[in-house]
Amino acid sequence: MRKSILSIVLGLVFMAPAIAQDSTAAKEPATDELYPLWQNRHAIALSGGLPGFGLEYAYNLNRNLNLRAGFLAFTFNDFNTDMDISGQSVNVNANLTSTVFDLMLEYQPSTQSSFKLVAGLGYLNNVGVNTLILLNDDIGYGDLVIDNEEIGDIDLTVSWTGIAPYMGFGFGRAVPKKRVGFGIEIGTYYAGGPSVDIDASGMLENTSEEEAELEDNLASYAWMPRLMARLAIKL
Repeated sequence: MRKSILSIVLGLVFMAPAIAQDSTAAKEPATDELYPLWQNRHAIALSGGLPGFGLEYAYNLNRNLNLRAGFLAFTFNDFNTDMDISGQSVNVNANLTSTVFDLMLEYQPSTQSSFKLVAGLGYLNNVGVNTLILLNDDIGYGDLVIDNEEIGDIDLTVSWTGIAPYMGFGFGRAVPKKRVGFGIEIGTYYAGGPSVDIDASGMLENTSEEEAELEDNLASYAWMPRLMARLAIKL
């Protein structure tokens, strides 16, 4: 009788760790339960960087794919400085504008990592710079003095407008695991060469005829960088 009781006790002692391990494993939630992406959760995000600041909406399509839509905008007016061009002192007044609407598809290879690949389209709405250039001083040729107002000014606008394919990569989930999440993203739009508009006055009026040549010179500036930080809030 004592031997039977001893055998039962020893059996329970050796079985206890296995039973405890099975119980612990049963209590631990699966990865899918921790992060059920397929439940189509939503999020909004504040974004800032290059080419602007804005708001974004994200939607889980499945465990690995997220759809994002948003806009970015930035304006910087009346940047004024004096420069020396060909030995002449000129005043440059610049205005920078940027408005971009995005539709992006985000792919996360693993739910265990926040690394992502992003592709999509951006609509560039008059992204560019307008510059007004005029001489600070009159020009003298011997006894002849030409007033700077008679010489005129050059109003130059360089801008990108239209649909631009986008590709990039980053870290941070479009819909965060917790209530709030942070992410970064680096990529580029293919915007094509910019359009150029020149409006000149006075003796510089013929400068307007150089628009096509300047566009050809700027044709290589077809890629527009995007560097963004993102603060996402799960809904």
